[in-house]
Amino acid sequence: MFDRILVTTDGSPLGNLALPYAADLARRYSSALTVLYVVPTASTPLALSEGAAYAYNFQDEQDRLKNEGENILEHARELVNLPGTRFLRRDGTGPRLAQIIVNEAEQEDVQLVVMSTHGRSGLAHLFLGSVAEEVLRKVRVPVFLVREQAEPSHVRSGKAQNAAT
Repeated sequence: MFDRILVTTDGSPLGNLALPYAADLARRYSSALTVLYVVPTASTPLALSEGAAYAYNFQDEQDRLKNEGENILEHARELVNLPGTRFLRRDGTGPRLAQIIVNEAEQEDVQLVVMSTHGRSGLAHLFLGSVAEEVLRKVRVPVFLVREQAEPSHVRSGKAQNAAT
């Protein structure tokens, strides 16, 4: 059903939530799995302390982010633990993150994209946006979203009871 699957990660606990789902699907369908990490573009912060500006080397920061990306992919390799999996690092320069994911899905000719999402709504969604939603709108294949787990209802009700007393 799915010959090729693409899964994304940013190395965060949330970003890594999608990895075991994608690996399980790849095992079930004997699919080729590709793990994609997009290196964010280094920003140029203005560091000031007591009126003095500190030198900032954009290239050094970009190199650090690329090295961090290699570490993230190495950790993903351990989490996926599936022989034959491809691990790709792409630079985040140029188009937006979601477009890079869509482009990679098209180039890899995948039949499924797997990614995690915060599942935000309301004002949080309005101000923070959603890479997953943008990928969902733009990619031509199904997208399997792994949502961040909400607190179980018994935990929420316990907090509410404690707050009321």
